[in-house]
Amino acid sequence: MNKNTRNAFFFILWMSLSALACNLSNNPSSRPPTLVPAPPGVTPQATIGYATPSANGQIPVNGNTNVNNSVDVELYNLTSQVQADNLMSHIYALEGFYTRHVNSSQTDPNRGIGAARNYIHNQFLTLSANSNGNFTTFLQQVQTDHNGQRTLQYNVVGVLNGTEAGAGIIVVGAHYDSRTDDPTDAVGFAPGADDNGSGVAAVIELARILGRNPMRSTVIFVLFTSEEVGRQGSREFVSQYINGLGLGDQVTAMLNLDTIGSVNSSTGAINDTQIRVFSDADNNSASRQLAREIELIGINYQLDLEINLQLQRDRDGRYGDHFSFIEQGYPAVRFIEALEDNYNREGRDTRDLVEPYYLVKSTSTILSIIKVLGDGPRPPRQLVMRESGTTDEQGNRQFTLIWDQVPGATSYMVALRRAGSPQYDQMFAWAENAIDNWSGFSGYEAVVVASVDENGLIGPVSQEYLIRGN
Repeated sequence: MNKNTRNAFFFILWMSLSALACNLSNNPSSRPPTLVPAPPGVTPQATIGYATPSANGQIPVNGNTNVNNSVDVELYNLTSQVQADNLMSHIYALEGFYTRHVNSSQTDPNRGIGAARNYIHNQFLTLSANSNGNFTTFLQQVQTDHNGQRTLQYNVVGVLNGTEAGAGIIVVGAHYDSRTDDPTDAVGFAPGADDNGSGVAAVIELARILGRNPMRSTVIFVLFTSEEVGRQGSREFVSQYINGLGLGDQVTAMLNLDTIGSVNSSTGAINDTQIRVFSDADNNSASRQLAREIELIGINYQLDLEINLQLQRDRDGRYGDHFSFIEQGYPAVRFIEALEDNYNREGRDTRDLVEPYYLVKSTSTILSIIKVLGDGPRPPRQLVMRESGTTDEQGNRQFTLIWDQVPGATSYMVALRRAGSPQYDQMFAWAENAIDNWSGFSGYEAVVVASVDENGLIGPVSQEYLIRGN
């Protein structure tokens, strides 16, 4: 899809979403949408936009619950900055180093992992020079042991300062090392175009765009070394940087971008409409909470790719750098293309197998998610539910949910999850910081609330409040 066609598509999409939002808000009989839980690997049918609470058995209307959809334009203006030429030029450069194996050359300027590291760091140095001091970069040393060799490797780190103290840290990472079919072969052709040149290219492009649009939250961009040999780079980053500097309680999300540029399977199937998100098998973990929050973002905004929520940490027998964060209790997920061309990996993973249009969609989808997580209004705190002492017309007990009002929030989004459900099953917009005398909480295990600002931008959700005794 060329740039003009893509721009026209997004303009039509924005007009359609605005019209849909108007229809929802003006229809008094509309009900909060119900999202049917899906088995592993199956994505529930997405619902576009909010539903307005109604008086026919659901939450009664309480003031203005309409959401300003100008945020669609804001996200479009941001994601339209993703450039296919930039993404592919990075992949071409990375493939051009022939191999990025951890035991390849550290000193050859044109070949090996050292050349790849210098290329990535130079990209960050350029961003830093043009950032008015907002973006800084450094190399983190990683002692790597593989195949009997001990080498000094480096993570390449870029830090984009947030505009608001205490707004948290989002880590966006990808590994830049590669390998052939033989993991001990340090000199054979290991182009790593999709795995994981695509993720590296996306991280650099995200840093370029967000560097010109700082958000409330700080964003740390990390290109990890040594993932292919036991994720030694990300382990060291978590141990020495996140934990070593006492930043753990500030990390609100870690997004691992690993293999996000192809639409094909090994059998010729094509899926260019979805991206998979792996988190953790524990439905109550911080990782799974982040994953369903990401899916909720995808449901509320028509992103370029549909979020396909996976119910395990990674594919069977596989791993990624998000493991290093999950093991320490941090919320972390992996983004990976919907299908995998496993044959065309390792020494066959060349740039001609990367679809630029899909890589653009992957990158812009993740950019939108970062924008919501990092720049939306603060999440509500102090959720409290109490029995109202009243019943509805059917005799069901009613409850009241209240939360602290968030400065700058003009409305809120409420989402409910049934017991054992991996995602949120119902959501609706709400005008106030309290829901009074409602029996509809029955049958749900948990509720979250997110703030919405005057432009319609949703912020990160609150901690899940477990509904008990109803």
